[in-house]
Amino acid sequence: MSDYHNARLAMAGTAICALASLVLLAMHALVLAAGASVAAVFGACAAWLWLRPALEKREDGAPQPGPQAQLRDLAPLLEALPEPALVVDREGRISGSNAVVRKQLEFEASGLRLSAILRHPELLDAAQAAAEDGRGSTVEYQPAGSLEEHFRVYFSPLAWGGQTAALMVFHDQTSRVATERMRSDFLANASHELRTPIASLSLLLETLSGAAREDAEARDKFLGLMAIQVDRMRRLVDDLLALSRIELNEHVPPLGEVDLDAAAAEAVDALALVARERGVALELAVSGSNPMVKGENFQVQQVLQNLIDNAIKYTPAAGGIVRIECGIAEGREQALERAGRRWPEAGRIALLTPPPGAGDRFAFVRVSDNGRGIARRHLPRLTERFYRVDPDSRSEKIGTGLGLAIVKHIVNRHRGGFCVESVVGQGAAFAIYLARV
Repeated sequence: MSDYHNARLAMAGTAICALASLVLLAMHALVLAAGASVAAVFGACAAWLWLRPALEKREDGAPQPGPQAQLRDLAPLLEALPEPALVVDREGRISGSNAVVRKQLEFEASGLRLSAILRHPELLDAAQAAAEDGRGSTVEYQPAGSLEEHFRVYFSPLAWGGQTAALMVFHDQTSRVATERMRSDFLANASHELRTPIASLSLLLETLSGAAREDAEARDKFLGLMAIQVDRMRRLVDDLLALSRIELNEHVPPLGEVDLDAAAAEAVDALALVARERGVALELAVSGSNPMVKGENFQVQQVLQNLIDNAIKYTPAAGGIVRIECGIAEGREQALERAGRRWPEAGRIALLTPPPGAGDRFAFVRVSDNGRGIARRHLPRLTERFYRVDPDSRSEKIGTGLGLAIVKHIVNRHRGGFCVESVVGQGAAFAIYLARV
């Protein structure tokens, strides 16, 4: 074939590659603008990468670059993808990845086997099928861990040079799944828990419209009982909505910083009047080092005020003391030891532990009371929704049963730890510890 024809073929190949690149960029823009699934973009990427070796020709007739050179061309494309993405070769080794997936799966070195970082047989089988047989697929994946996450993983076959591989893209479905569950849980919980106060209101209204209509003393009494039930419903709905909002964003770590000493002092000031009305003394002991932790100030305040308010409720009115202590620790073991050791003989349990990578420097706040304490058998269930140690609905201390569940989910979002210890007859202590900046 003449040099002229070779030049024409090379120009045609270059033009087709340029056109494919433009089409790819256009598809990317259209998909993102429409909010459609990112799978279309990655399908186009895979198709372009599959066709590229056959379309490109060097003008001097030299052989195509080897797989490593092609892989260097692939690296910028992977880094530009907004979703976690990696390339797995026919041997099951990771040949390429972007920064997002390296952070998500917590690995750095290239050449690792996929099975070393993912122990999910369905994912491994899908990657092998895409790399060896050219079969694309989609797999639903939920990582193990304290943080609930959901991914839809897309597998597309691709090739560079004479090599074939699989492109894996992790599309985050956590917000969608959390929204759907939030809706169903809210309806189920609200309908179940509101049934009792609504039944009480109906009975009181029936009594007021009958025998108690002309009895002023009975009328005032029943109206007061109705006000209590209405307030109970309001608190229940408020707590359910708060818990739903927290769960919706639980997988998104907070970006701010909070001075834990200052946050504890602010929480004590907010509840000083409530404690004084009950005759309970609040004692605050700050660390003095003003430790800055990774967190959102509003939610940290919500945690501390929930714990202090609970302690006030379950502390004797005469001579009751609620002690709030702040401190710092190096390492998880020391954080758990210092935060969760109020009494040497106490029964204790870790309700939540920080996930790997949360950090090695922590600050803690412990809230303890001198009330009647909590039996050991109750400790593991304290953060369950609507679980109450004292289920007596006639008690003035009755709450919604959601306070500690809210605390646990907020601390989990902050990648922190949460523990409880108690001695029956002496009191109970709840502590949280968060990673320092």
